[in-house]
Amino acid sequence: MSALRVAVVGLGWVGTHRHLPWLKRRSDVDVVGVIDHTPARVERAKSLFRITEGAVAEGPHAVHWLDRVDAVTIATPPATHFSLAAAYLQAGKDVLVEKPMALEVDQARELGDIARREGRILAVVHNFQFARSTLRLRKLIADGRLGEVQALWGSQLSNPRRRLPEWYESLPLGLFYDESPHFFYLVRALLGANPEIEVVHVVGGKDGRNTPAAITLLMRAGSIPAQISMNFVAPVSEWHLTVIGSRALAVLDVFRDVLVVTRNDREHLGRHILRTTADVMTSHLGGVARSGALNFMGRLAYGNDVVIARFVEACRTRVPPHDMSAVDGLEVVRLQHDVIDHARVAAR
Repeated sequence: MSALRVAVVGLGWVGTHRHLPWLKRRSDVDVVGVIDHTPARVERAKSLFRITEGAVAEGPHAVHWLDRVDAVTIATPPATHFSLAAAYLQAGKDVLVEKPMALEVDQARELGDIARREGRILAVVHNFQFARSTLRLRKLIADGRLGEVQALWGSQLSNPRRRLPEWYESLPLGLFYDESPHFFYLVRALLGANPEIEVVHVVGGKDGRNTPAAITLLMRAGSIPAQISMNFVAPVSEWHLTVIGSRALAVLDVFRDVLVVTRNDREHLGRHILRTTADVMTSHLGGVARSGALNFMGRLAYGNDVVIARFVEACRTRVPPHDMSAVDGLEVVRLQHDVIDHARVAAR
């Protein structure tokens, strides 16, 4: 079987630290070329990843070697996702686009329509649901190891001084719009249902910024309540997702790709507290050691390896990839705009 011929569009941090490294690791993928609007980025990526072709272009029509490509991955800012994905789909290419799939629900729906009309695969990078720790958590839930799932609680602390894209303030609700897709697809994956937004509380940011100081979401996936709290003015950056079961508690440390599991502490007596403390310490320290070793070796994938594998398989079989298809991307954008609509109503 011949290799899938791929081009990477967008050579910022995500393109060069997520798309290209994991594409280049696969023997069944041939990275034919790279595309960006900045000449220096194109030349740097060609040199760093030993790629022959490069193009300085805003769309497919200026890429003279595009006929040698089967698929593209798009790692550009969100405001460009709709136009670029539509253009490459209409140029006859399968497309893997970064989250969020689009800035508007109608745009996301139209992309799915274009893909179906053109007979192309359209997939979205919903990577953390395939990270090592998340896959382990999903298995614990499926096997009943946590007992009956009672609730889900997520929290994000974001330090505004960390490495952030220059364009995030131009998005609806700023950084929320860029990062909330991760929470929404994780809730869908872990609880096995589409959540519905019930309550949105927004604490406005300073100086008229689009990014709020904090935002809290209450939602329900089937019969299971879920709460997400995001704070964008914290002195540290942390990201945790907790699944509360009747028998055990599981905490997903997203940034470290670590899963912490502790048993029910029963009557909360001293011996029970010591036991849960030991559970937390051993599982977290062991997880950090494993993730640290993988990070040192350049193999901490955060699920991007699975995303690429599923996209390649979808291009081969012509079957949309489960959990990261155009339908999944549309549902995430719909949830984002449900939040925006709730916030607007509350602000009146």
